[in-house]
Amino acid sequence: MHTILAFDLGATSARGIVYRLDNCTLQEIEVYRFTGYQLVNQEQGEIRWDIDMIMNEIRTIIRMASTTYFIESIGFDSWGCDFGLINGAGELIRTPLCYQTMLQEKNLHYGMKLPDQFRQRTGIANASINTSSQLLYLKNNDPESLQEAEHLLMIPDLIHYLLTGSILTESSIASTSQLFDIKQQQWALDLIAEMDIPTKLFSTIVLPYTRVGTVKTGEHHIPIHSVMEHDTASAIYALPTNDHTSFFLSSGTWSVLGQKAESGLILRHPLEANYSYEQAGDGKILKLQNMLGMWFIEEALREVNQTKSISIQEVQRLLENEPPIGFFFDSQDDRFLSKGQFGSALRTYGKQHNLPLLDSTARLFLAIYQNLAFKYAATFADLIGENSKPIYLFGGGSKSDFLNQLTADLTQCTIAVCYSESSALGNALAQFLALKAIRTREELVLLVTASHPPTYFIPRRNQAYEQAYQCYQESLKELSAKNI
Repeated sequence: MHTILAFDLGATSARGIVYRLDNCTLQEIEVYRFTGYQLVNQEQGEIRWDIDMIMNEIRTIIRMASTTYFIESIGFDSWGCDFGLINGAGELIRTPLCYQTMLQEKNLHYGMKLPDQFRQRTGIANASINTSSQLLYLKNNDPESLQEAEHLLMIPDLIHYLLTGSILTESSIASTSQLFDIKQQQWALDLIAEMDIPTKLFSTIVLPYTRVGTVKTGEHHIPIHSVMEHDTASAIYALPTNDHTSFFLSSGTWSVLGQKAESGLILRHPLEANYSYEQAGDGKILKLQNMLGMWFIEEALREVNQTKSISIQEVQRLLENEPPIGFFFDSQDDRFLSKGQFGSALRTYGKQHNLPLLDSTARLFLAIYQNLAFKYAATFADLIGENSKPIYLFGGGSKSDFLNQLTADLTQCTIAVCYSESSALGNALAQFLALKAIRTREELVLLVTASHPPTYFIPRRNQAYEQAYQCYQESLKELSAKNI
């Protein structure tokens, strides 16, 4: 019997889950989950992470879990890009900036200043949420923090530091920064110096399965191991496949669509400008696109629930027999990205372009879901081509049967819906490998398949939505031609 504790931190909620492995049987016990760790400063127009709350919750979960179980290892994964700065006295300088600050209209331009060599060397497309862009933001808005800083640590590594004092950075989370050389697999220190950012901030890169320190609880010192610390890489690690190339869709607050393949297979071709290339953590490369996904559903639910109470399950029932709506928009258009203003921005856009009214709850959510499915289909058409490989889908958004089936129909690929807590599962599996409780990828796949067999959505011919998808593509081409 081996018992570990996996922490999976998402942008809107976090959880600590105990995993127990006994004779190829996997048991999971959720300790609890917590939310509400964003701090909004209206005056400065910033959103930051309440790291004190996060650490208090983490320590509480560790105490609770270790009271009941003999925990052999702990691991952490989280969203990418965000970081904390540590000064010479070993103290955290302010609470970490949240990437959502960078999605505000006044900050979007920070992602457009970096030359093309950053994208070519790091594999990461220019975007305002990147670590590189956040550093430019701090140079302009909080230069004192950078002047005082001695170390920069990505969120999971910051947690390691606050628990153990270790100053290390795991490769998959480093690769989200746009400051990590994808071929050399080290920090691109020359590019960092070009930005006039001190290179001393960037710590030693380690791979998953590395023991980074211990945390004391009672009389027990529990080892902490690095895992695939980027939550996307962690979830993909848990996919029930041994294929050399696989396709995936992470459906959470962010949707991440892409391909996992051997690094040589991907990097021998020129890097494509509309994709990012990240470390999978296990020697492979993730070729992917990041786009906001369930965030739109969360924002719409927040708006609707101001006037009436409706659950996501009720929304799904409303959509069951709805025909497609002729309301087409690019879900990644900057005008829709402001928190708390999505619904009004969407309706204003509809009026400007003479689109059907979103005059009911069903029509509002249908417009969001169908345009997400259209975006997914267009991306996978480029990635997969004529292949008929399955698409492995995971994350909270995988609970929408409507979206799953529509994605299968539009891509004409089987959608294999995996465990919704795949990031936590991948985290746990990496720890079991670190403990040598699992020794091979083949063992891992057998364990995942036995404990969490996928649910399959088989593609159908859906003429109404296929026609709507064609109209969507024509509509976006027309808007692009007009530069609207």
